[in-house]
Amino acid sequence: MREWAEGEAKIELGRAVGELSALEKSVKANALARNAAGERRFTGGDALNMVYENYLARLESEKEALLKKTAEAESKVEAARTVWTDAKAALKTMENLKERRFKEYRKDALAEEEKQLEEARRSDADCSGDAD
Repeated sequence: MREWAEGEAKIELGRAVGELSALEKSVKANALARNAAGERRFTGGDALNMVYENYLARLESEKEALLKKTAEAESKVEAARTVWTDAKAALKTMENLKERRFKEYRKDALAEEEKQLEEARRSDADCSGDAD
């Protein structure tokens, strides 16, 4: 169960990181488009300049929206990372507990086996002492 939870948390973290990466890529593409439009802005007439002004305003608006989404995605990544870290720690704790219990079981089983061997030796010693 804990392995499943840890796996699900890891998958969710991967999704969040993927979403963040896509948004960061969009922010970079937006910046490149703004730079290119800014360079071409004054190369034409007044009508073309007005088109570039509108285009730059739209790109600026998109940039603000992308930055807001990026900030939200970063907080999602941090939350997903926290969930994954907690699930991983819980899984590790359970594995350690399971290992410790197995070692205790093994120790008890060996002690019981040793006790039975000792009783068998004493029984043999008693039987061979009676035969004399």
